[in-house]
Amino acid sequence: MRNERILVVEDEVLIAEEIRERLTTAGYIVVAVADTGAQAIELASQTQPQLVLMDIRLKGPMDGIEAGERIYERFGVPIVYLTAHSDQATLARAKTKAAFGYVIKPFHIDSLLVAIDLGIYRSGVEARLQQHELTYATILGSISDAVIAADVAGRVHFMDTAAEQLTGWSSRDAEGRPLATILKLSDEAGRPAQERLIKRVVTGHLAVRFARSDHLVRQGGERIPIDGGAAPVVDYLGRVVGLTVTFKDASAARRAERELRLMSEELQAVVNTAVDGVLLLDRDGTVRLFNPACERLFGYAAEEVLGRSVLHLMPSPLPQALESADAAAMPHQPVFVSGRATIGHRKDGALVPVEVSVGEADRDGRSIYVVVVHDVSERRALQGAFADAVGHEQRRIAQDLHDGLGQELTGLALLLSALERAASEARLPNAGDLARLRDLATHTIGTCRSVARGLLPVAETQGGLVAGLRDLVRRLNDVPGPPIQFAVVEAAAVGLSASATDHLYRIAQEALTNAIKHSSARSIQLTLDIGPSSVLLRVCDDGSGIVTSRQDEDGLGLKTMRYRADLIGAQISIQPQSRRGTCVTCECPQPL
Repeated sequence: MRNERILVVEDEVLIAEEIRERLTTAGYIVVAVADTGAQAIELASQTQPQLVLMDIRLKGPMDGIEAGERIYERFGVPIVYLTAHSDQATLARAKTKAAFGYVIKPFHIDSLLVAIDLGIYRSGVEARLQQHELTYATILGSISDAVIAADVAGRVHFMDTAAEQLTGWSSRDAEGRPLATILKLSDEAGRPAQERLIKRVVTGHLAVRFARSDHLVRQGGERIPIDGGAAPVVDYLGRVVGLTVTFKDASAARRAERELRLMSEELQAVVNTAVDGVLLLDRDGTVRLFNPACERLFGYAAEEVLGRSVLHLMPSPLPQALESADAAAMPHQPVFVSGRATIGHRKDGALVPVEVSVGEADRDGRSIYVVVVHDVSERRALQGAFADAVGHEQRRIAQDLHDGLGQELTGLALLLSALERAASEARLPNAGDLARLRDLATHTIGTCRSVARGLLPVAETQGGLVAGLRDLVRRLNDVPGPPIQFAVVEAAAVGLSASATDHLYRIAQEALTNAIKHSSARSIQLTLDIGPSSVLLRVCDDGSGIVTSRQDEDGLGLKTMRYRADLIGAQISIQPQSRRGTCVTCECPQPL
């Protein structure tokens, strides 16, 4: 069943009724019958038919052609015209956009039905085409890129708004003109490029991208760098029926590229001229950049290092969490490590003290790590020389106090003692004053010796490091606090320099003091293990620990211990014990 709604417009009643009857029998719905143009327009508004069967000759001043045009313009209803006149003038008037078919009177019913079916079908096709055109126009109008469509001969038949703005041509003025006139392309030398483009697309059936050197020459001569390309339009038989050109203004992109290139060159110059070594590492520690300062520091050429693990240069500077096997599954956490001391390994086998700082950067969504390596050999040497000078001066002052001022005070005390005895025997009234002076001199001698011992606690004349630590433990045990046990394992003699011995003693002193003050320990164990290759010092407590937070770790006492260990080339660690408390371990290499 068809069920299409038909409005019949016919001024002859018998013919109108016969048409109604035949259409109804054929399955159509005749919504109304009109005999004038004005009535047809009114009924079309009321009944909303899907097609109007319109006689050209009607009653009244308005004929069927005029009525059909009005109905189509107002309601979009297709018209199939009926006419008994086959002259050319009438047919020419009936060739309007509203006409979807013609039937010449007298007609056979089959011819009428075919004309109606074709009119309804054509109306549906045109409605779909209009919808498609509206959709495509909306899409083309909403995209930011410029679009030009041309036929196989290169004549323009479509331009969007962006293309109008870039080329300087309006769609109306450009339509039908050669594409080469509208889209003027030139390379950097000013040679035309659009003819070459059309030939490659249409003849070669190829999609072509513009070269980076291609510029659009606008009306007025302005040259604009563009990005884009052209592609052939192929029908369902595989034939090229035209081409489309899509492009956009690349001025901003080119400027950004130039600025980025200049910035990259500037950054590269900074990296290449930096005094400190600069490396880029992947998350797994693979070296991706190795600047000239690194080449001088480690003795490797860049090509010998790139793509290899940083471990052959130094212990990994990345935080331990990043080095684990499941690092890729870890959540992203920005990293910054500043001033961490470590040892670099040169190509010639030499070891060099360095400090590293690590910062995190992003490259295409992946984390990379910028490692700055600072050679501290000279600073270490200066610090060592300064520490040696201070130690030498302390030893000189201690020696002067012990051998100079101490001896003089001893002589004074002996003299005062002799005078006090003589005054007592002679029963002189100042005998008591002399006794008090003798006691003061004796006390001053003790103070002088204590100061000398503090300045030089591990002097070889006083028994060296072992004796100095034993005396330190004795004095600390004399004051309230947790008991301190001291154990010595002597598998070799202490061969450390006077400066190294003094620094190791000071590290033990600082560690014991921290444990007493901050750990709430019940006992403390001091161990000195003297081996042929190193001297190992350990201070362990069973308290809450001397390192409980980052703030504690940055305390002056711990910094001092790290600084002293660094001066003598020792490795120091501060770690919690498995059950309770903390251990400070310092291992100092024995000289070869």
